[in-house]
Amino acid sequence: MTLTMPALPTMRNLREIIESQAIQPAFQPVVHLEDGTIKAYEALARFDKLHFPSPTEAFAAAMAGGVGVDLELVALERAFEYLDEMPAGAWMSANLSVEALLTPAVVATLLQHAGRSIAVELTEHTQVHDYPTLIKVTEQLRSAGILIAVDDAGAGFASLSHILQLRPDIIKLDITLTRGIDTDPVRMALARSLVGFAQDIGALLIAEGIETTAEHEKLQSLGVRLGQGYFMARPGPLPRRG
Repeated sequence: MTLTMPALPTMRNLREIIESQAIQPAFQPVVHLEDGTIKAYEALARFDKLHFPSPTEAFAAAMAGGVGVDLELVALERAFEYLDEMPAGAWMSANLSVEALLTPAVVATLLQHAGRSIAVELTEHTQVHDYPTLIKVTEQLRSAGILIAVDDAGAGFASLSHILQLRPDIIKLDITLTRGIDTDPVRMALARSLVGFAQDIGALLIAEGIETTAEHEKLQSLGVRLGQGYFMARPGPLPRRG
């Protein structure tokens, strides 16, 4: 895939965002599907819409401009500023690419906050060519008490490879598997198999993108215990601690 260099105004916006740390984190809860208990919050980056209409566009432009890891690090640092506001018993989950996870400054930032109930969601959708190095990093993080999650399970070959190689603590079902699962026997069968797989390797399974009552109920009936999505709550600020 060939990346096109972003236009100069876009690069100026990116540099300004990185230098001023102009990212506002939003947090989407991960809940127990049976009783709604909040188990975690996924930290999501939000940008001034005048600069970037969506976070996806911002990170894509940053990657194309060679500052992708820099932007990911700023997003991580801004999210961690809210660790003291996390509800008791809930972990904070942060998204990182493989490239970011292999960057010493990112690893150092994670280790500085080890023991604070955090998880790293690996968001890479392309093939990894150096799993031994990646595994060395994830094992270092895990030994420090940081959970390792593989995002978008069921979305393609890359996520399956990550699961097989990294043996994650958390597996997140992709929204394409969750969407319409209540009416699709194939999606039901795949989700059911992943429930059993997660149990066998001792991993937590989280369904992403739950948007309807029917999806929520079907996932529960299939044995999925944790989930997130607009049906439960949209991303927003953390609740105030009473």
